[in-house]
Amino acid sequence: MKRVVPVVLRLLLGGLFVYAGALKLIDVPAFIEEIANYRLLSQLAPFLGTVLPAVEVVAGLALVAAPKPWRAPAALLVLGLLVTFTVAVGAAWLRHIDVSCGCFGKGGGPVNGLTVLRDLALLAWSATVLTTERRI
Repeated sequence: MKRVVPVVLRLLLGGLFVYAGALKLIDVPAFIEEIANYRLLSQLAPFLGTVLPAVEVVAGLALVAAPKPWRAPAALLVLGLLVTFTVAVGAAWLRHIDVSCGCFGKGGGPVNGLTVLRDLALLAWSATVLTTERRI
C-alpha cells in the first residue's frame, strides 16, 4: 500500500494536468482572454495562453509515463506552475476582480475563496508527489 499510494497520486496529478492543458488547447484564444482578464502582465497573455497549455500537457504526460529520472523534474515543474496559478488566483480574489479562473479552459468557475483553497490543496498534492519522486 505504501508503494501504491504515491504512484496513484502521481498518475492522477499527471492526468489532471493533461486534461486541463488539453481543454485549454481546444480554444487557445479563449484561454488568452482568460489570462488577460487577470490584469497581471496582460501584455504576456498571448504568449502565456499559447505556451502554458502545452507545458501543462507535457508535464502531465511526464508524470504519467516518463522514465523515473524525468518524473521529479516534471513534478517540480507542476509545483512551479501551481505556485504561479495560486498567486494569480489569489491576487485576483484579493483585488475583487470578477474573472473566470480559466483553470480548465473556457467557462471555468469564478475566482473565489474556494478557488484559492483548491489551488492550495493542489499545491500540497504536487509537493507530496515531488517529495515521493525524489525519495523513490
